[in-house]
Amino acid sequence: MKLSHLTRIKDHRSNCYSTILEVSVGDYLKLVTEIYKNKGGINEQREPLKTSSAMRIRKQMVKDIKSGTILPPIVIGVIVSNNDFDNIPRISDNDLSDIIKNVGDGNLTIIDGMQRTTAIIEAVEEGLSVDNIIRVEFWISTKLNSLIYRMLVLNTGQVPWNIRRQVETVFSTMINEIKNAIPEIEVYSINDGSRRSRGGQYHADALIELYLAFGGRKERVDTRERLADEFTRLDFIEVTESNSFSDYYYQSLRALTLLDIDFSRFESVDNDKKFNSGKDLFKSQPARVGFITAMAKQIFGRPGIEKSEDEIQKSFESVAQKFNAIYKKVNSFSQTELEEFLSLATLSEKLNVKSSRVGDFEREFFTKSFETLFELGENIPSLEVCWLSY
Repeated sequence: MKLSHLTRIKDHRSNCYSTILEVSVGDYLKLVTEIYKNKGGINEQREPLKTSSAMRIRKQMVKDIKSGTILPPIVIGVIVSNNDFDNIPRISDNDLSDIIKNVGDGNLTIIDGMQRTTAIIEAVEEGLSVDNIIRVEFWISTKLNSLIYRMLVLNTGQVPWNIRRQVETVFSTMINEIKNAIPEIEVYSINDGSRRSRGGQYHADALIELYLAFGGRKERVDTRERLADEFTRLDFIEVTESNSFSDYYYQSLRALTLLDIDFSRFESVDNDKKFNSGKDLFKSQPARVGFITAMAKQIFGRPGIEKSEDEIQKSFESVAQKFNAIYKKVNSFSQTELEEFLSLATLSEKLNVKSSRVGDFEREFFTKSFETLFELGENIPSLEVCWLSY
C-alpha cells in the first residue's frame, strides 16, 4: 500500500496519532477486503440504507465519485503495540504503511465512512478507476478506549448510527482485549449457538450490552429512542474521557466473572424455580447488567455527576477493595454456606411477578440489589439482604 502526502499529529488528549494521507482506491479497497475477511463482513457493521431518500443520496454519491468529487476523509482505527506506537514520529512513510498493513486480527476497523466505502465499491463496479486517489485518516492508538472516544465524538449530532452499532463496529477488537484482561472468561461469538454450561461463559452480544450499561451508568439502554440514545452518547463521552475507562470496564467484568464462577460451585438437585443453582444467577442478563451498572455508579457516580481522574481512581480503588473482601468471603464458603448466602429461593420469589416489561423490572431490581451489596461490602450476611432491598 503506497501512502503519499502523509501528515502525523499527536492527539495528546486521547493519546492517539492522527495521520491523514492520500491512497489509491485500489489500495484502500484491499485494506477494506482484509477487514471483511477478519471481521465477517463490513456490510453488517452498519444498518442498511433502506429508505428511498437514503438510496437516492447514495446513488448521487456514486455519481459524484465517478465525476471526480473529493470525499471527506474516511476514518480508520488502528490498534498497534506500544513499541510501534512509540516509533511513529520517527519511522518512514513506508514503515508506517507496513505497520498498518500488518496489524493483527481484529485490530483494524472503519469507524467513520462505511457508506462512503459502499459508494466507492459501487462506483468501481460501474467503471471508476482504482487508480483514483482518496483521502484516509488513520487514528492510531494502543488502546481501544481512545478509538471509541473518538468515534462517539465524531458521530455526535449525526443521524445514521445509534450507539450500539458504533460499539459493535469495534467490538471484535474489544473481545481481544477482554480475553487478554480476563483469562477466566469464555466468550462465544454473536453467531455461536453454544449454550452456557458453567459460570464465566458469555455470548459476545451480551457483553456489548454490558459495555453500554457500564458506559451509560444505566441499567436500561434504549437505543431505539433517538433522544435517549443521544443522552446515553453524552454519558459515554463523559466517562470515556478517562484514559483508564476500558481498564475499569474489564476489571468490573472480571469481578462479575469471578463471582459467577465461584457461585457456580453450588449445584442444586431441584429444577422447579427460576434460580436453582449458583450458575443460574449470572446466566440472567438482567443480573449481569445490574451488577455492571452498580459498579459503574460506584466508580463514576450517577449520570450527570462529573469526577476528576483522581476521584475516579480513588472510587475504583474503593469498590475494588470492597469486591475483593466480598469475593474472599464467598470463596471460603462450603457448599451449604454458599447455598445459604445466595438465597436463591428468596430471589425466585421476588422475581415471580407479572409485568408487561419483565426485563426492565429485573434490570432495575438487580441494579438496586447490587448497589446494596457494594454499600455493605463484606459485612453483608447473605444476598437475601440485597434481594429484599428493592
